[in-house]
Amino acid sequence: MSTFPKTYAATTALTLLVVFAVLAPAAAEAADVKPIGVIDSERIVQEYGAAKDAQTQYQKFLQELEQDIADREKELQRIAEEIESQRMLLGEDALRVKMDEFESMKADYFSFRETIETRAENEYKEKIQPIIDQVKLIAERVGKEEGYGIIIDTAALTTVYIDDDIDLTDRVLAALVRGVED
Repeated sequence: MSTFPKTYAATTALTLLVVFAVLAPAAAEAADVKPIGVIDSERIVQEYGAAKDAQTQYQKFLQELEQDIADREKELQRIAEEIESQRMLLGEDALRVKMDEFESMKADYFSFRETIETRAENEYKEKIQPIIDQVKLIAERVGKEEGYGIIIDTAALTTVYIDDDIDLTDRVLAALVRGVED
């Protein structure tokens, strides 16, 4: 997988943050602009014990899933090799029984593989999401109390808080509805 999009996005975000940091004080004096704040979720995970524990538990869960997949694949491979090596020795009925057993195991394996994404997502929601929710709640409180217009997570390149006063979505939508696209 290419790192270009992530690197490009990070560079762009960093550039915008630097420009904003340089221009924000002057603009704030001129036009009551709300300041921008940043958090670093990677640092939070490294330094906040509960986040570190949750991340460790989630990674362990993923490793266990990967091991389960590998074990199931090895078992399928073993049975396939066993069938192939005994093909000439087994009678037609015995071969059919072995092949049915193999097909049943293969179906179970593929069924298991289909549930992995959902299981990983559920585990993430259980372990990590509560901490993300706490971070967002705290960022929102700080944003409101200290007058921030926007707070960005620099590690995830996401917005964790935005003041409704600086959200221009309604104005852009209204202009689009009126047919003005500039």
